[in-house]
Amino acid sequence: FQAPEIAAMPKPISLQLYSLRDQAKQDFPKVLKLVADIGYAGVEFAGLHGMKAADVKKVLDDLGLKPSGAHMPVFNPEKAQDVVADAKALGLGYVGGGFGPQDFETEDKIKAAAERVNAGCDNMAAAGLKVYYHNHWWEWEKPEKADLFFKLCPRVTIQLDIYWAQVAGQDPAKIVRKYADRLLLLHVKDGPCEKGKAHTAVGKGKVNTRAVIRAAEKTKYEWAIVELDSCDTDMVQAVRDSYSFLVGNKLASGRK
Repeated sequence: FQAPEIAAMPKPISLQLYSLRDQAKQDFPKVLKLVADIGYAGVEFAGLHGMKAADVKKVLDDLGLKPSGAHMPVFNPEKAQDVVADAKALGLGYVGGGFGPQDFETEDKIKAAAERVNAGCDNMAAAGLKVYYHNHWWEWEKPEKADLFFKLCPRVTIQLDIYWAQVAGQDPAKIVRKYADRLLLLHVKDGPCEKGKAHTAVGKGKVNTRAVIRAAEKTKYEWAIVELDSCDTDMVQAVRDSYSFLVGNKLASGRK
C-alpha cells in the first residue's frame, strides 16, 4: 500500500515593491494599502521612499501585511549598521541583495564577491539576521559560475529569481531541486524570457511557474514573491493578475 501524496500547503504570497516603484515615489502608504487590498500577505522592500522604517512598520501593522524581506546594501560593510537598524525596525528576520554582471566575469571576481557575501553574513549574524542572495541572468549563464559562488559562501541562503534563471537558459525547477537545502525565497516573475524585453503578469509568459513552485514545495522555502521589473501593460493590473493566477491555482496563499 502506498499512501497518497499530500499536497503541500501553499506558501504566502508577497510583492517585491520595486514592481510599483513609480507609484511608491508619489505615495508609499497608498501603495502599501493597494497591495493589502489586492490580497497580498506580505511585501518585500526595495527602499522606503523617504519614510522611516518604524513608520513603515506601523503602516504594515495597520494593514495586516508581513515584511517578507528587503533588498538592502547588505554586502557593503559601511552600511551594515543602517541595514541592521532598518531591518530590526521593520521586523525582518532576513535581508538580501545581489551583484552586477561584472562581479561574475572571472573566477577571481567571483571569489571576491563571495568574500563580500561572507563578510555580510558575519555582520548580519551578529544582529540575528539571515542573509539571502538574489540572482539575475549573469550568475546562471554558465552554471559553474553560480555553483562556485555558492560553494564559496555556504552560509548565504538563496532567493531564486526563476525568470532570470530561465533567461540564462536554465530550468529553474532543476535549480530549486539542486539547492533545496538553501532555498529561502522565490522571486516569481514571467515574460518572454528574452533579455531586454518587458515582463508579463505571472502566468502569461513562458515560465512554467507551476513546475517550479511544485519543486519548491518539497523544500523549506518561505515566500512566493511576485516581482515585475517592467510591463507593456498596466503594472498595477499585472500585479493584480499575478496574484489571481498564483492564488487561484493554489500556488500561493493570499488573504482573499
